[in-house]
Amino acid sequence: MENRILIVVVTYNSENFIERCLFSIANQNFKNFTLFVIDNASTDKTVEIVKNYRNAESRIPPSNFRFIKLKKNKGFAGAINFAVFKSLPKRKNIETEFDYILLINPDMVLDDYSIQNLINIFRGNKRNDGYDSHGGRSSNIGAAGGLILEYDSDSVQNLGGYMLPNFVTYHKEQNDNIDIGKIINNDASYLDSLEKINPDYVTGAFFMTPFDLFRSLGGFDSGYRPAYFEELDYCLKVKRLGLKIIAEPSSVTRHFEGASSRKFSKNFYYYYHKNRIRCAVINSSFAGIFKIFFLLEPKWLKTMATRDQAGPLIKAYLINSVFCLLNLFIKAGNSLRLYKIKKLYLSV
Repeated sequence: MENRILIVVVTYNSENFIERCLFSIANQNFKNFTLFVIDNASTDKTVEIVKNYRNAESRIPPSNFRFIKLKKNKGFAGAINFAVFKSLPKRKNIETEFDYILLINPDMVLDDYSIQNLINIFRGNKRNDGYDSHGGRSSNIGAAGGLILEYDSDSVQNLGGYMLPNFVTYHKEQNDNIDIGKIINNDASYLDSLEKINPDYVTGAFFMTPFDLFRSLGGFDSGYRPAYFEELDYCLKVKRLGLKIIAEPSSVTRHFEGASSRKFSKNFYYYYHKNRIRCAVINSSFAGIFKIFFLLEPKWLKTMATRDQAGPLIKAYLINSVFCLLNLFIKAGNSLRLYKIKKLYLSV
């Protein structure tokens, strides 16, 4: 039986990119998907563009292409959860209707085999195995992403995400062991020789995970508003279940990074550090929290942090101190949820 995918694209003022993204999804060799586009209260022409594209696109059946405009911006995680928990039919066995959920940023453009090659990793099949290959889910992969290139060049933008001990994150932007040209040209023997990459997390810009696992974990934590760290938080939970995170270089996409947010602005630094501190508190032991904020953080501030982060950092520390008890409560709830589902996913 062929796998079924729920694709969710969250838009916010994405008029410059969304049509190219949707075209690349429709152009996939893998066709068994339902596409949800969730708009986070855009104020530009995004809604009009998506509606017009949906009406004109014949490769995606209308019943498999849903568009929902939210009245207010719920943030990235909140919009994803709305699609998964509020917009799908309320049936007892809804988890069995999709095998995977795939998140795609509106400023992404996918190569034709991007989705198929990502699915093959979960199924334990060879890379570039083709549209008609079938198989069951590999038991040890909890989330996967692809090779993300710059939109207008073959420079690597992201091949998995990593974090420092104080939860500061960075992307793998280069790997001397891979040949980008052979990957882009779908060199089958070369693709089959590539080793899987095991990062700390994969970016939510192109993110696949088993659908039943995503629902069991409660989706993304919508407290990471408006964005940043929801995917790291999710991947840390997945790893606590004994599952792997994979960055798959044969699944190629291109990305206009920061298209809907100003990178390295004061707002960016504030939301980034607010959510970084929150993620560290929720996902660390009490001893780890002490080590991070009394030993590692001061060293990072002294040696690596740039001056323009000072104001946003202070604001981020203050807001997290206000919500410290709530975050500890969420931490306890996560531990209980993981305890309840751990046996299921270790035995799949």
